[in-house]
Amino acid sequence: MPRTVRLLTPVFVAIFASLAVAAEGQTKNGVIKSVDEKAKTITVTVARDLVITTDDKTTFTLDGKASTFADAAKAECKVTVTYVKSGENRLASKIEVTSKGK
Repeated sequence: MPRTVRLLTPVFVAIFASLAVAAEGQTKNGVIKSVDEKAKTITVTVARDLVITTDDKTTFTLDGKASTFADAAKAECKVTVTYVKSGENRLASKIEVTSKGK
């Protein structure tokens, strides 16, 4: 029995570690391609286009300062997005925007 526990312990550690990473989300860097203010989504170009959904809990920064969707979400700006993926939906927890030209 103790040998089995020793062999399975690394497996359980790996499983729990991967669950913790999934809960934290993914981070992508790209450029805002388009903004849908009504749907509160942005399309970000990374290796491909990703549609990122926002909600009332999403935090925004613009050039390192607290901001809002309306002020920060502008096409052609550089962006770093932290999000959780559920199926094909990507819900952002944090969006950091750098003004165009900076």
